[in-house]
Amino acid sequence: MPDELTKIKDEALRDLENIRDAAALELARIRHLGRSSELSQYLRTLKERTADQRRTLGKLANDARAELEHLYDDARARLADTAEGLAGKLDVTAPGLRHIRGHIHPITSAQEEINGIFASMGFRIMDGPEVETDFNNFEALNFPPDHPARDMQDTFWLKGMKNLMRTHTSPMQVRFMQVHQPPFRIIVPGRVWRNEATDMTHDFQFHQVEGLVVAPRGPQAPSMANLKGVMEHFYRRYFNDADLQVRFVSSYFPFVEPGVEVFLRGTRGKLAGVWIEVAGAGMVHQNVFTAVGYAPSEMQGFAFGNAIERLVMLRRGIDDIRLFNGGDLRFLNQF
Repeated sequence: MPDELTKIKDEALRDLENIRDAAALELARIRHLGRSSELSQYLRTLKERTADQRRTLGKLANDARAELEHLYDDARARLADTAEGLAGKLDVTAPGLRHIRGHIHPITSAQEEINGIFASMGFRIMDGPEVETDFNNFEALNFPPDHPARDMQDTFWLKGMKNLMRTHTSPMQVRFMQVHQPPFRIIVPGRVWRNEATDMTHDFQFHQVEGLVVAPRGPQAPSMANLKGVMEHFYRRYFNDADLQVRFVSSYFPFVEPGVEVFLRGTRGKLAGVWIEVAGAGMVHQNVFTAVGYAPSEMQGFAFGNAIERLVMLRRGIDDIRLFNGGDLRFLNQF
């Protein structure tokens, strides 16, 4: 076959391979087989050739045309079959269906954001078991068996009364200090349980993020001023409010001395203008250092425990903590 005729045929075949719909197929057929196509023009030039050349080249050109017409007919039939098959399965005139997208629970989202803020301040993120021993949850944190402060944390005890659902994330302080030497700074986010009645600001299951900073005693040891600075910086980052009002009120917790409760002032919804307790904090009690094996009076540090649900409530204007675990999609889908 002459090079010119081979080139015309190859170009037509390449176009045919890339066709995906009937309209494009018809345009390609006109371009390669129509009256103005290169193949038709080639056939018109044969009248200038000798009789033998017209006979030979004419047969080759007509064979190429017949082959291409056959291929185009096959492609047309194939596209028609595909369209008919889709028409039987798919109504292209029907409105689209909206697919419901899953999303992260607001508490999980808040926990991830909180982790990021503390990580930017050099804190390591730790995790601990939700089922704890009496020693880690109470005794090592300066709650001896007969200590009246145990009544402050109504407890879900497990069978045998040796293990319990942790009432705070502070047991991880004990676990971490038993195997690490200061200096260090860590946070421990996680779920905790309290066997208490629920109301709009209390629930039997909620989330805390524990913080612990410890170093050997000396001029650079953590202080109450450091604690105040860290917590104010965190709250103002989380709420994106450089002027956020934070209140520290003296309080009692067995595992810190001195101890404080931390309050934030609500700005939205029913909590607007109301001071809400969001954390307990203070300087780690020396009895806790002794219980984990540190030499007496050689270490100094501070600890804090934030209630994550209350932070989210204040930031989002949510007035009932029970909504987080209620399973109401009308509430959860807002986030």
